[in-house]
Amino acid sequence: MRQFAAYCLALLVIMLAVASPIRCATNWKLILKNGSVIECDGEPIIVNDLYMFRQMDGKDGSLEAGQIDREKTDQVNKVDRRQWQALGGAARTKDLVVMAGNSSSHILTLRDADFDAQVLKSPTPVMVEFWAAWCGYCRRFEPTVEAIASEYAGRLRVGTVDIDKNPATTKRYGINGTPTVLLFKEGKVMGTIDGAAQKAEVVRMLRSGL
Repeated sequence: MRQFAAYCLALLVIMLAVASPIRCATNWKLILKNGSVIECDGEPIIVNDLYMFRQMDGKDGSLEAGQIDREKTDQVNKVDRRQWQALGGAARTKDLVVMAGNSSSHILTLRDADFDAQVLKSPTPVMVEFWAAWCGYCRRFEPTVEAIASEYAGRLRVGTVDIDKNPATTKRYGINGTPTVLLFKEGKVMGTIDGAAQKAEVVRMLRSGL
């Protein structure tokens, strides 16, 4: 019986080895048109022709599709164009379906031009998330933002600020990292959270500030 079990285990190992894709490493190389190479810790996430990735040292980054040599990138990573497109589609429908500012009718997209009117002069308290498209932690935090916006609808407004597109507001509130959450009430900051906090921490801030 033990010999039969050992035989089955060995057979399973062989089958898995045969079925495994040629590219076993988790790292991914982006080949740029200028000839430089960026080593990532996995496949990039592709949204609206923006390639978002995490480098091997843990730093997040993003590049426009026009900067990437798609053919050479496909070759070095042993993928074809169809797989590339599938990865992009999966990213849009799974990982970034709740991208900040675009995912829910409950969430406002805030800009430098309308920040005062939408936030500081709002009769209802406003929770503002400062985020960036290249920030992986922001993507992880989005479900929490979505949940807060839905659960507190009517009592709290929720908005997002893209720090790269709104430098004036970002500088005004001294935002040095993303995601950063500020709670505004009657034009004043009543609470702050730095980083992708758990929902319970956000709720505690809201309860103390509202």
